Parts: sequence; structure tokens; C-alpha cells
Amino acid sequence: MSVIIALIIASGIGAAFFIIKRNKTGGGVSWVQFYTKGKEAGFSDTDIKLLKELAQHSGIEHPAALFWSQVQIDECIKKFIQEIKQNQTEFLPENQEFLAKLYDFRKKMEMDRPIYKNGISSSRNIDELQTVQVVALNVGAFKSKIIINRTDYISIERPDSLDIPQNFSWKGKHLLLYFWRKNDAGYCFETNVIDEINANNPPLLKLDHSDKLLRTQSRKSLRVKTHRIAMLYRVEDKPSTTKPEIMPGIKCYLEDISDSGCALMAGGTASAGLRIIVQFVIDNTALSISGIVRNVEYDEKKNTSLLHIESDLIPVSVKNKIFSVMFGMVSDNADVVPLGSGSKTTRQAIPEPPGSTVKSEPVRSGANNISDEHQNKFEKYDDSHDLDFFNWETQSGSEDGEK
Repeated sequence: MSVIIALIIASGIGAAFFIIKRNKTGGGVSWVQFYTKGKEAGFSDTDIKLLKELAQHSGIEHPAALFWSQVQIDECIKKFIQEIKQNQTEFLPENQEFLAKLYDFRKKMEMDRPIYKNGISSSRNIDELQTVQVVALNVGAFKSKIIINRTDYISIERPDSLDIPQNFSWKGKHLLLYFWRKNDAGYCFETNVIDEINANNPPLLKLDHSDKLLRTQSRKSLRVKTHRIAMLYRVEDKPSTTKPEIMPGIKCYLEDISDSGCALMAGGTASAGLRIIVQFVIDNTALSISGIVRNVEYDEKKNTSLLHIESDLIPVSVKNKIFSVMFGMVSDNADVVPLGSGSKTTRQAIPEPPGSTVKSEPVRSGANNISDEHQNKFEKYDDSHDLDFFNWETQSGSEDGEK
């Protein structure tokens, strides 16, 4: 019996020695150690399992690096995307679901960065040129801008409204200021007007500082600036909100995009509550998003409106394409700065319309490419009424004449 026990112990020691030696020479990976490192780093069991799958699929030499290296994760995701494209399996549900999990994890890593998590507590930390909403009791609410921010006071543009008498004095007024800090959250604080500076152009209000900023709402989604042509439709003009339309809509320009909405520039005025559909191209794939206009910034001189749109539920495949641009996973021909990148990609004045690289081939399952026949309709589109978003009747008549 003692001989058998000795043999078992010797076998165990030999196996352990083999595993340790194999790991040291890079010939294998200790997934027990991988799991331990993940738990030490604060990752959940689900995240660890996901990263293990990614490491195994990518054949990464040092899998534990995925727990702290965004670069390693990005390279692995790129490799996965390239592979499913080459195998023409990009739009298989299982690949889209796995890609969605990877992007959710990548988003979590991005949102954990200090720039998104750390707030400010004093008005002294507000950037100059920050847009603010000003509320004055018994006067009204106005949009303004931080012009000067010094250690002893802060100055904003004096609100201008036809409803305010010319001899109205702001001095001594109690104000409530709201603002959204870029890549951070919404804030509000109370202050008093020290003085008016009428000699300045524009006139300013000099305000007391506050060290009691209230952080009202943190950002829940990521946003990336872009500049790409898009087509706009009213919901009632388009029967489907998910399948891209082959006929041109109203041309506009997508100015930023996120996993929960977008902002676009269009002509004319609008009000919140409008239901619309916006269609654009990413990675030579036509994408369609429906949503509701939540806020409008109107430029009276240019007669244009910047529409901030909250999207409806975005399909997984569409959201994955949006994330691919955010994190620089695919080459894109619009003016886009991927998150985490210090450089800007090459800008094309106008991205290629949907289907520009498709030659009347059968559409693969899940893909939204458009044939040459429909591409010609985009080429015939009359640019003379660009940005004429809200003149629906005139616009529709013009397009009917071109068909």
C-alpha cells in the first residue's frame, strides 16, 4: 500500500512539474491562474469566461493581459471580425451575439476610465465656453455660455430675450445654472449675480463661484464625433424602421453617434417629440435607426437645426457596426475619431452611398447592401435642396419629379 501511495505522490509531483515547466516555456496556459488573476482584478465570472473564449479563439500568448490591456482586447476583436468576414459568417446570429458581448465588455472598460467616472465639485473647474442653461426665478430660463472663469468669479453671457425689459437689472439676482460636462455628467448649482458688465461684447454677468455642484446624471453611453451624409425619413413615410430604404430620403449630416442615439444637422426649425428615421452607411453597410427628437439647437443665421435623437431599441447587428466605428475596429471613410485614439482618420468629404461596392450580387443574410440599380438613384439625387429637412411637401414633390 505504501508503494502505491508513493507512486501516486510521485506522479502528482511529476505532472505538476510538467505543467509549471510548460507554462514557463510558453507551451501552455494555466486557466486556473487566468481565473485567479481575473478575480483579483475584480472581474465577474461571466467576464472571465468571455475573455477566456476570446483568448482561446485568438491564440493570444499571454491571455492575462486581457484583464488590463485595451490594446490587446482591440487586437483580438479586430482579428475575430476579420475572420468572420473572410468566412462570410459575419451576420450569423451566434457571431453577432458573441461580438455584442465583446463590445459590451469593451464599453465597460472605456466607461471605467477616470475621464468618465471622476466628477467636479466646484464651478472653478468648469471649462470656458461651456454652454449652460440659466434659470432665474420670476424671469425665465435662458441658454448662455461661460466666457471667463477665474479663481474669484465666473462670467457668463448675459441672457438676451425680448421679454426682458431693457432697463432690467440682473445685479443681485439668484440663479440656477445647469450644464452637461463633456464625457462626464450633468451638473447644476446655485449662484448670485455680482455685477453686470455692459461694456463687454457680448454683455456679461459676473457670478459668485459655488463649491457645491450637484452631479445630476452620469453618461450611460459612449459617443463619437462623425461627419457623414445621411438620409432622413419621417416614420409615417417609411413602413419599416429597421430595414434600410432603397429610395433617397431628405439629405442631412450625421454629426455624432452613440449606442443609444445620434445627433444630425438638418435645415429649418423643429421641435422636440418628432418621430424620425435616419439611414447612413458604416463599413459599406446601410444602417437604419428610428427614434425621437429629444432636443433641438436652432441656428437662426444659417436656418439649420442640430437634432439630438434618442433611438428606439437598436438591433444587435446595427449596434455592433456602430461600436466598430467607435473603437476603430474597421476602416471607415467618414471623418471619425475612434475612442481611445489620439489621431483622426482620413476624412472624405462625402462617404460612399449604400451599395457603392456592390455589383447587383445576391444579398447575404443579414447584410443590407444595395445594388447598382439603386445606387444610380442616389447619384441622380438633386443636391439643390440639401438640408431642406422640414419642407416636407415641397421636398416630396421635387423627389417625385426625379423618379
